[in-house]
Amino acid sequence: MAEAIMEFIREYGIASKVGYFMMDNASNMNTMIDKISDDLEREFNVFYDPLPHRLRCLGHVINLAVMEFLIGKRPSTTGPYHGPSDEQVEQWRKRGAIGKLHNIVVYTTWTPQRLQMFTTLTNGLRLRRDNDTRWNSWYKMVEWALKPRIRQAITIFCAQEPALQEDALTASDWVTLAEIYKFLEPFYDATLANEGNATSSISDVLPTMDYLLHHIEAARENTTIPHLATMMETAWAKLADYYELTEDSPVYSAATVMNPSLKWAYMEQTWKEKTEWIERAKSRVAQLWRETYKSTTSCPAVRQGCAQESNARRPNGYKTWMKEQKATIFNMDDDEYEVYCREPVMMISDPLKWWLELAQRRRFPNLSLMAIDILSIAPMSTETERLFSKSKATMTDQRGSMGIETVNLLECLRSWDNSTLVIPSECCYARSGCTNNGLADQESESDDDT
Repeated sequence: MAEAIMEFIREYGIASKVGYFMMDNASNMNTMIDKISDDLEREFNVFYDPLPHRLRCLGHVINLAVMEFLIGKRPSTTGPYHGPSDEQVEQWRKRGAIGKLHNIVVYTTWTPQRLQMFTTLTNGLRLRRDNDTRWNSWYKMVEWALKPRIRQAITIFCAQEPALQEDALTASDWVTLAEIYKFLEPFYDATLANEGNATSSISDVLPTMDYLLHHIEAARENTTIPHLATMMETAWAKLADYYELTEDSPVYSAATVMNPSLKWAYMEQTWKEKTEWIERAKSRVAQLWRETYKSTTSCPAVRQGCAQESNARRPNGYKTWMKEQKATIFNMDDDEYEVYCREPVMMISDPLKWWLELAQRRRFPNLSLMAIDILSIAPMSTETERLFSKSKATMTDQRGSMGIETVNLLECLRSWDNSTLVIPSECCYARSGCTNNGLADQESESDDDT
């Protein structure tokens, strides 16, 4: 993996611009980023500290915490062509209501005959089964089983099947499953908010983990089922372990601060009993600002943007002068970061979009670069995984001989098109029936609109 990444670093000449890696929690991810660090120093004489640049996918962290709650150390599962052994069934049964439901679902869906018998009780509705990779499959399995029609069918089916007598769910088991479902709901909501929200960024990681930790603590205090309280404690411990690992990188705290709706006020409120955490975080974020972004020069990107704007039409001299006065109304000797932190929080729905606005780019030319770099980081690796999943639509049975370079090109083009990075006015489409003059006229109209 390291060599594959280094190949692109060499090709694009970005050895001095390598940023952060959002990865899962497998140990080989540490090995990979350590190797990249060594290669960058050896080949390009670029120092790259792997520890602060190694970020952890929030989705994987949530998955680990929830799976710790549900089953702890996972019992051995069935092979693709073999049913569960008696020992495996017993291992799952010892997990309580959730393990018994797993046994029922596996047994029911294992053969077409059993599945047909069950669906006759539900007017064609099937059970939903958990899987090895995603915790929300357990959430969906429990949610579906709790529906009145499915619950009634499970009760009848278990009564008819001798092999399921020991797995039949009692009234207390159903109460436990209902509480498990209620406990998992905030995890499901948090996952959806971070993986499917176009405005989500790494600035949402600490608030999300705080939300889930508080939820676990409240649920543990309110539950009347002792073994569920123990399961919740293991989930809290797992999530807390990964919360502490966020200290390895100042980016998590910096992202929270760069969100104008949060700034340091969020941590001072949330961590008010952990003043040493706040001071340590402030020191590391300030160090990141001073050593990487703080500069006495203005931002080239902003100057370039101004030049492009002036080429489009003659600028109004008065408006230009007023913008310059507004941009310098505060003391330019003041530190950008300190000025920003002193200002009150504001309600902003999209922090990255706010920092991309010209007003912020002019007023905070260097701090805006820091904010854009950091807030561009997604909280999860979901989008990358989604891209891999979509590629199966490209690699059909009829395209099995397609080369990897061709797949790369197609997937990049599709991704860019979906993200609006490529707009029609910048494309040269060969449309049937269009003359060169017609295309030129269209381009001229597009330029005027721009």
